[in-house]
Amino acid sequence: MKIVQRLAIRFMLVSALITGAILIFIYIVTTRFVHTDFVDRLTQQSSLEVLHYASPEVKDVMPEGSFSLVNPSTSIYSKDKKLLYRKGDYDIPATWIGQLVENTVFNAERNEYTTVGRRHIVDGQLYLVFVSDKDLPGERELTFLLRAVIGGWVVSLVLSYLSGLYFANNALKPVTRVVEEVKQITEDNLSYRLHFSKDVASIDEIDELILTFNALLSRIEKAFRSQRRFVQNASHELKTPLTAIMAEVELALTKDRTHQEYQRTLTVVMQETERLATITQGLLTLARLEERSPDSEMERVVVVDLVERTLNAFSLHHPDRAVFRDGEIPNVIVMGSSHLLQIALLNVLDNAFKYSEAPIRISFNRKGKNIVIGIRDYGIGIPVAELQRIRSPLFRASNAGRVPGAGLGLALVDRIVSVHKGAMEIVSKEGEGTLCLVKLPVVE
Repeated sequence: MKIVQRLAIRFMLVSALITGAILIFIYIVTTRFVHTDFVDRLTQQSSLEVLHYASPEVKDVMPEGSFSLVNPSTSIYSKDKKLLYRKGDYDIPATWIGQLVENTVFNAERNEYTTVGRRHIVDGQLYLVFVSDKDLPGERELTFLLRAVIGGWVVSLVLSYLSGLYFANNALKPVTRVVEEVKQITEDNLSYRLHFSKDVASIDEIDELILTFNALLSRIEKAFRSQRRFVQNASHELKTPLTAIMAEVELALTKDRTHQEYQRTLTVVMQETERLATITQGLLTLARLEERSPDSEMERVVVVDLVERTLNAFSLHHPDRAVFRDGEIPNVIVMGSSHLLQIALLNVLDNAFKYSEAPIRISFNRKGKNIVIGIRDYGIGIPVAELQRIRSPLFRASNAGRVPGAGLGLALVDRIVSVHKGAMEIVSKEGEGTLCLVKLPVVE
């Protein structure tokens, strides 16, 4: 069932309850009014009957049938309960007479008859008068009213349902338009945006939905572009070492080679294979970090131990490169994955090693609730125009030249620091070197 039909049905049910309550109230009030009016007419008839009995000359002035009764039955008793006059065949029980003697007013309902008993004094004589009759006109009026109420209620249900459909359709026209526009959006035209023709000051909920959906489309388009660019760059980076390996192997197989030539070919194959493995490992690590945050691996990491392990691992691979420390390492603790944080710091140190030949400097500063680790090199630096893109996977600065690398190091560092609720900042000047600042929150 569509929203339009559900809204129309709900509108109909609400209208049915309200209309039904009003009609029932009108019917009950009318029923009581008709009954009260009938009792009043019976009471007036009792006064007329006792006057006709005690003073017959009144019949010429006030004839019978003056109060629109169909066939009233009248019984007149003396104060000692003796029947003086009777008209009609409706019997009055003795108990009713006794009740009227004790009370000035008596009303009773029996079968289809309504009976009123009244005490009247005429010429000093007390009379007990009972008048009974069926309210046939009132019953016909109430029957007609009941049919009219039920018929009107049914008609109101139909009209309320149709009205609900009309107003729901009008209210949901913008939604229908949005749905039709959304159907036109595919992966080939993610730049398409939904339209709305209202001023910003007068937007409603549908316009807010359109604005939100457009913002979502922008993020999706950006993600698609980033993914396509990533796939293209990854394909290119993976293709380069594979092409080099195939070329070297094909060249070696064209004819018999000397021992030195085979050794050179195997060296090239090994270098390109290492580069291929580095790219693949970096892509896999990035993919894992994008899929989930390593919350399950979080532990208390002592920064002193982390830095010592990282520097020892760096010295093991690059024993000829000096790393100078500026100041003492603060004795603080951070929450994180020791393995991932070491990968991040090693990637920054490897970049400093590849793009400079001078010693590397590492500094430590405690700023508020954060520890800032700075790694500076004095190498080729990064062009200012490319600093914003340097965090993108597989992007390499234009001045990197033939320095080996895949463009994954800083992207991996940025992602690792982000999942640790930290931040990475890069300060660089082309030809003078680069300073990479890694800021991590400290556990108090």
